Amino acid sequence: MSDVNLKRTLKAFGLKQSEFAQLVDVSLRTVSLWASGDRPLPGPVQGYLRLLALLPSETRAREFQRLEGRNNMLDDGVYALDYRGESGGEAAIGDALAVLRNGRILGSDRWGGTFTGSYDFDAAEKSNTLHVRLAVPPGGLLVNGFSAGPDGATVEIVGQFDRAAPVSKTSVVIGGKPIDLQLTYIGPLPN
Repeated sequence: MSDVNLKRTLKAFGLKQSEFAQLVDVSLRTVSLWASGDRPLPGPVQGYLRLLALLPSETRAREFQRLEGRNNMLDDGVYALDYRGESGGEAAIGDALAVLRNGRILGSDRWGGTFTGSYDFDAAEKSNTLHVRLAVPPGGLLVNGFSAGPDGATVEIVGQFDRAAPVSKTSVVIGGKPIDLQLTYIGPLPN
């Protein structure tokens, strides 16, 4: 199937390249490379497209319904994480970088704090729940005044986010004090 056929097939199905990327679980950049002919369309993807073309329209519509809930899901990619709190009566801010891929989170901030965890999408609530384990280095101080002490600390955090398109906000409580979080989508992961 040539790049022209990929474009024509997507148009016939009424699919955008971004939607097709979601269906076959690849980045938009990958689909763009296939569509432009810069990369050959893999055999399994060609087979999927042939199968879609042969399916009755009702069955094909059910396949495309998988996209409906995904519009609210966090995209795999690189995110900026900005956080604000109050420490000692003064506003404090910080930032970190996070990578989200296949339900997993990995990130760090400039002061040596690292975090790992997972995220999942609740279709009924149309929100994303993040479960993160934050490792605060020895002597670390969070923006809300929480002190890790001389041995450091590990903090479990659970937060709910709408899809960051491009920005989503929430608040979490750590050590009895709130921290406001802002998640900003920067871009897709390289393939």
